Amino acid sequence: MKQKGNISIVLLCSLVVLFAGASVTLLAAGSKYEAKTAYQRTQDRYIAESGADMAVGLFLSCLGNQEYIVSYTKNEDGSYSILDSYSPYLLDDIADSVNADDIFLKTISDEANSYMSSIGFLDFSHKNGIEIAMKTFMQKGNFKLSQMCSEPGFLVEQEISGRECRSRINPIYLTVKVQYKNGEVLCNAQISDIYIVRGAFTEAEVSEPASVKAFADISKAKVTFNNYQNYRTKGGD
Repeated sequence: MKQKGNISIVLLCSLVVLFAGASVTLLAAGSKYEAKTAYQRTQDRYIAESGADMAVGLFLSCLGNQEYIVSYTKNEDGSYSILDSYSPYLLDDIADSVNADDIFLKTISDEANSYMSSIGFLDFSHKNGIEIAMKTFMQKGNFKLSQMCSEPGFLVEQEISGRECRSRINPIYLTVKVQYKNGEVLCNAQISDIYIVRGAFTEAEVSEPASVKAFADISKAKVTFNNYQNYRTKGGD
């Protein structure tokens, strides 16, 4: 009886060791899976945030490549002033959109998705993962150059100076939403220290429109990213 008892104890101990080993293996596998999942989530979020950064960079690049035509006229008192009714908007997407709190910048969003796809992240072109919008606060008209440029001498000249003139515009606020794999990043960006530079006024007839070229100087622009939302996956992973 003692011998049989000893055999049972040995078998029991063996089973305990076996199950313990299996548990350790399962725990190790689970830990490895969790580590891999966490790494993948971090990588996906990094890609999404990089897409947001790149979209803001494309916005600045697009702005820096704009060429505006600013109309002005000579007044009865001999001064010259920019015509608000003919003033261009900061971007064509604003001019072409309905008045809204946020105006979707389709051209820049499409370019951002195309670029991310071209470097291997195909999900962006398939799902239009990057959407960038500009906050206009239901005041679309405030984003005409004639409204944005308020520094003395830019809009009105008492007499022709023969020099180009520049005006700093108010900060621009962007919202970038990036969807990648099973997560989403929402980024708010503020861009300040952008200047609009117009050419010198030349002689014109009273009440007759004339025009000069203008462009956006982004060489001193400062970008501040206010926040990134945490990257989330479906199912709360």
